[in-house]
Amino acid sequence: MKKNGEHVVFGMTSLYDGIVQQAERYGDKPRYIYKVNKQEKTFSFRDMKDHVDVIAAGLASLDMAGKFVGVTGETHPDYVAAYLATVSAGGVIVPLDKDILNEQFVGFCKRCDIAVLFYTRAMHQKMLDTASELPDVKYFIGFDLPEDAEMPERFMRFEAFFEIGKKAYEDGVRPAETTEQDPEKLCTILFTSGTTGTSKGVMLNQRNLVTSALDSCHIMATNDKDFFVSVLPIHHAYEFTCAQLALPNCGATTYINDSIKNTMRNFVKVKPRSLVLVPLYIETMHKRIWAEIEKKGKTEQVKAAIKVSNGLRKVGVDLRRVFFKDILAAFGGEIRYIVCGGAPLRPELIDEFEAFGISIFEGYGITECAPLVSANPMHWRKHRSAGQTVEHMEARIDKADPEDSTGEIVVRGDAVMMGYYKNPEATAEVFTEDGWFRTGDIGYIDDDNFIFITGRKKNIILLSNGKNVFPEELEEYLNASESVCEGVVIGRKNEETGEIAITALVYPNGEKFAGMTNEEIYPIIKDEITEINKKLPAFKHITELELRDEEFEKTTSRKIMRYKLK
Repeated sequence: MKKNGEHVVFGMTSLYDGIVQQAERYGDKPRYIYKVNKQEKTFSFRDMKDHVDVIAAGLASLDMAGKFVGVTGETHPDYVAAYLATVSAGGVIVPLDKDILNEQFVGFCKRCDIAVLFYTRAMHQKMLDTASELPDVKYFIGFDLPEDAEMPERFMRFEAFFEIGKKAYEDGVRPAETTEQDPEKLCTILFTSGTTGTSKGVMLNQRNLVTSALDSCHIMATNDKDFFVSVLPIHHAYEFTCAQLALPNCGATTYINDSIKNTMRNFVKVKPRSLVLVPLYIETMHKRIWAEIEKKGKTEQVKAAIKVSNGLRKVGVDLRRVFFKDILAAFGGEIRYIVCGGAPLRPELIDEFEAFGISIFEGYGITECAPLVSANPMHWRKHRSAGQTVEHMEARIDKADPEDSTGEIVVRGDAVMMGYYKNPEATAEVFTEDGWFRTGDIGYIDDDNFIFITGRKKNIILLSNGKNVFPEELEEYLNASESVCEGVVIGRKNEETGEIAITALVYPNGEKFAGMTNEEIYPIIKDEITEINKKLPAFKHITELELRDEEFEKTTSRKIMRYKLK
């Protein structure tokens, strides 16, 4: 146990050790509140330990302990329990994106020799459709399946499986309790999101997961009085480690969001003090806030209130929770801070949320680091920075040219992956000769050890004159426009001249341009791009514009699939 300011960070030696300690500390306190068929249920910290013990015993009873186990679907308490039980019984858990195509799903299962598949109710048809292509999967086990669900051979309701495990546990079959928890042994394979077009299986062990979870606990001022709302995909490292592992270790209760359309309604109901989000959620919330203000005809009034409030804060008077009570009420009224990761966030949004009374702390992570690398400390933030490295990580900049101001960010520490599953060539490529992991991100580290990311190595636009342009910089200007719903900048080669044109692909803001054609919208956005170009050196000018009729295709973590843009 370590004290960090006013909050306590409880240690754990393994995932199972954490579960045992949490059950002892928090007992019947709800770890989760969730819905099944619109009926609200609770799942306590003690329930989690009981389910982990029983699921592990059930796997052993079916001779599946120590095997590769898949889990897929939306966030659910038993999704987490199956994950933890598999690892605690010596197996390898493979969380799979619920939204990937059947062909990809089958491919990942085969690549990992998955023997058991746990899945949530919404995935039942997908399991039925793919079962014939997965003959090596011995059991398909579904959570909360309806009574009339089709149950062919190899399929089993979780309730029936749980009874098998319960009997085995009572008979003394207790692998979670008796298996030696080796911190260096492979325990999970996480497939990268696929934004590069090819997903790799990131191999992590318990040392990686425990380290990253505890570092998350250390930077977040979370305690057993807090409520969170879980909105991000659970198969991603960011959500699973920083929310599903870290928050319960602090005693926080998590309300599982039942649908995107109910997100704001659930914020009001649950009254979270803090949230774990990605930039797209914050961008969307920001636009909704101002749309509602404009709808009520209070735009100038709110802008004036921000100026007055900011002035008062400079002399030590903070009335934000009075001035902006209605805005804060949309988040439940208790919101104090948001931890944001997954992509850079526009500094203007941080300033505006701060003006309303909500602090945003950006962090930086990558699946290969389980995922946490750095975060802005709650007592010290820097705009545009991904923060300082967390306790168990180090970072440095590898420059291709000593004269360059930036270079590739490379890291090392106890959270860094074991390598890529069945891909030694790719593993070798991402580690330096002295053992540091190459993140693929370009940036610099200032004198205070704050990391600044300027772009992704793979996204760099290399111009014909040899100059490099980071599209992320231009996209920050582009996406700040109220005319733009989504914008991406790419380099497109002119087949006739061979020149690279910096091209903006834009999905316009439908609310602003309601009833207008693309022919009418084009010159408006083109004029805005001309104004953006005035702020940039000539070689960075956006010279081409293309409008889209639909939003960009994204991963489940809401990242645009750049590799599909030509």
